[in-house]
Amino acid sequence: MGGIIDVVYDPKDLSNVETPGQMTSGRVALPAAVVSGLVLAFSLLMLFFGA
Repeated sequence: MGGIIDVVYDPKDLSNVETPGQMTSGRVALPAAVVSGLVLAFSLLMLFFGA
């Protein structure tokens, strides 16, 4: 309370406001989900079909 924070906003759409920490979260989420899915699939293949 009473602190100062930086915000990033679109001057044409003032309802779209984020803090700098939130800006990258969407860009990282999809690649992280894809990599996690691939690791899970590989792990399951190794578990059931063994190497």
